[in-house]
Amino acid sequence: MSLLIFRNLQAYLLFILIFSVQIFITTFGIEWIYIINEDYSYITARSIIFKIISIVMLFLLVKSRNDYLWYAGITVFSSVGSNVLNYINANKICDIRLTTNINWKKHLKPIFIIFASTLAVNIYLSSDTTILGIMKSDYDVGIYSITVKIYNIVATLLGSVMTVTVPRLSMLMGQGKMKEYKETFIRVINVLALLVIPGTIGLMMLSQEIVLLIAGPKYLESTNALRIIGLAVIFSNFSFVFYNCVLIPAKREKQGLFNTIAAAIVNVLLNICLIPMFAYDGTSFSTVVAEIMTTVMNFWAGKDIIKSTVFSKRVIHNLFTVLIASIFVAISCWICKLIFASLLLRIGASVISSGIVYFVALVLLKNELVVSKLKR
Repeated sequence: MSLLIFRNLQAYLLFILIFSVQIFITTFGIEWIYIINEDYSYITARSIIFKIISIVMLFLLVKSRNDYLWYAGITVFSSVGSNVLNYINANKICDIRLTTNINWKKHLKPIFIIFASTLAVNIYLSSDTTILGIMKSDYDVGIYSITVKIYNIVATLLGSVMTVTVPRLSMLMGQGKMKEYKETFIRVINVLALLVIPGTIGLMMLSQEIVLLIAGPKYLESTNALRIIGLAVIFSNFSFVFYNCVLIPAKREKQGLFNTIAAAIVNVLLNICLIPMFAYDGTSFSTVVAEIMTTVMNFWAGKDIIKSTVFSKRVIHNLFTVLIASIFVAISCWICKLIFASLLLRIGASVISSGIVYFVALVLLKNELVVSKLKR
């Protein structure tokens, strides 16, 4: 429909159609089988193998800007190619076959709600680039695309550890083991804050260096947009936990859908208002606002379940120690930027030194997670 309405998208017809293959293949993917069975060793190994193959193919086949179709195909292969392997390996876990004996009334409604929520999330994650291309130019989209790619890499890396907690928390709530559920949820929140907050600070401090390393000097204009959207890393991960670890196990998918749709609408409206004046900086800001909205609304929808855990002394103390220690991360990165002229040395020294001072600060502040690990 968008290809028919917006003429400036028709020039990329084949490019968009190639990426659309992801929709079909991902729909029939069976990733959930391995997540439910907590087979993360398989997921990790499979993902690494396909990523390595994709990187090799990029170096071999993508030589110039005219090879963008190869780039699209390899990107799709990297994202969904492993789904084929899923079917082969799944025979070791269960018997996959077509059946007509399905209780549609039981499953169809929650499936559509979750599907609609996923669709709404994709709308407000992708609408910024689409609206930016419509209201501005391909140059602006190119600059912003680097911002989005770096943001997605960091957000995925920092939040990947949370994926393993979803089945466990769902099982505990489903079995009515709320004491164990709340104890596990506290650990999840503490670990998330421990990783995401300093990671976000580091991303914001080293935005210019990261852009230079990944994209080169031609994309330096994306630095400020990356600093802005960096804040969304924190909220997107907490929103993920509140939705997948609280609302879905509590069968509150409808509330989660409403929250996501509200955030998507606000995101689109903000993009329309901000892009004419601020271009890609405006799209970054709208993404941050949308993620903050979903985080707050998802928490509010499940506050009767998790309010006592989120505002417990353990979580507040952990958050306090993380915030104080993260200040030293920022200082360390700032000092390294002053000392080292080489880009690689600057990044390497920043990561190593900030990691060391962050760990030492957490020990001195008696962070529960760090101290407990040292005592083992």
